[in-house]
Amino acid sequence: MPKKIAFLGPIGTYTDEASYLYAPSAERVPFASLGLVMSALEEGNVDEAVVPIENSLGGTVIEVVDFLIASEKSQIKDEFLLPIDHCLITRPGVRLSDIRVVVSKQEALTQCRQFLARELRFAEQVPATSTALAVVDLKEADDRTAAIGPRRAAELAGLPVLAHGIQDRKNNVTRFAVLASSSMPPSGSDKTTIAFDFDKPDAPGLVYGAMRPFADRGINLTKIESRPTGTGMGNYIFLLDLEGHIDEPHVQQAITELQGHTSTFKVLGTYPRAEGMSVRQLDE
Repeated sequence: MPKKIAFLGPIGTYTDEASYLYAPSAERVPFASLGLVMSALEEGNVDEAVVPIENSLGGTVIEVVDFLIASEKSQIKDEFLLPIDHCLITRPGVRLSDIRVVVSKQEALTQCRQFLARELRFAEQVPATSTALAVVDLKEADDRTAAIGPRRAAELAGLPVLAHGIQDRKNNVTRFAVLASSSMPPSGSDKTTIAFDFDKPDAPGLVYGAMRPFADRGINLTKIESRPTGTGMGNYIFLLDLEGHIDEPHVQQAITELQGHTSTFKVLGTYPRAEGMSVRQLDE
């Protein structure tokens, strides 16, 4: 029986594309929000979930991180990178000069600002709840309307792509995480994500003391981030991505030393590190 994998719908979104690349033979179930995706996993209604966790332009997806911190059983099992290729999609036969309205998710409109200003400066920009829905709605629109969305959405809707790669920055990449209730064994090229806060948040040298155990053991920290805990001004929870698997002795030693200074500590996942734009497909 194929695994059941949750993703942020509707069909045709970038997350749909990511989940398809990861597990083309799995039963993939779309949900209307990230909250519903992650609840389905936490409640055991699906085996895994594919979610965006970071974008090279927009940064960390806080909703996913907060879920992992609060979750009782879900963790990061894998990660991969997907280039975001925004396409201008129209009805058949439409020319650039015909377009008077451009519809898409606000983030996509913002990321294509230069193209829109240069090529469609007189077109009205209308936000939508989803890039995929903006494309689907073109079927009922007139020839003056275009949408910005993924190529996959255009293919599924049977609509032409008038222009592709219209985003301002060509290095627009989203890091997707595969969430599950179990972790992966060491692969030889791994990452571990941890979250923690301090038992004495006002003491000097706290951040230095937290980083030193990793530096002393030659462990590279690939990401360091903090966000408010919500318990009061000046209280933060720290998020670290580090190279290495949680079961490796030198990683265990560094974490044990760090825990001596923390009041809350949690491993959000230990998983194979993404290599370039490759996607490790699910073994059925």
